[in-house]
Amino acid sequence: MIAKIKNTILGLRQWELILLIVLLNFLNSYIFSIISDFFGIALNKGFNDQYTIKEKIVLFVIVAPLMETLLFQYAVIEIFKSLKVKLKYCCFISALSFALMHLYNIFYFLYAFAGGLLFAFLYIRGKNQKNAIVLPLIAHTIYNGIVFILKIYF
Repeated sequence: MIAKIKNTILGLRQWELILLIVLLNFLNSYIFSIISDFFGIALNKGFNDQYTIKEKIVLFVIVAPLMETLLFQYAVIEIFKSLKVKLKYCCFISALSFALMHLYNIFYFLYAFAGGLLFAFLYIRGKNQKNAIVLPLIAHTIYNGIVFILKIYF
């Protein structure tokens, strides 16, 4: 069963893989929202009101995914790979560093860690296809864009 799931995932086209990761990230967010609500803790702090809508779009939807992809997927994974660290540990370190940067509370940390694992997987998968940075960057940008729209209008 697991081998079949693995083969199915590895057989996905790039756009299908990006869509899967975005959907899994929303599932991840939903699960941790339920858990954090159970404990009476907001999953995140929401938007800072010191920025205009345009500034929020640039920061949240464009700059954050770009910088985080470069720092937490590209730099972390490539540095640890160059030190001969096994790939699964490179992904773990990447996700851990991503989560530590999002340490608003324990639930958001765990949510960001799971999301970091998804983005690290996309980076590794993209590396096999010579576009490592593009896959997690697109997925992260789409996810943040949808979250941004949902926060503004709902």
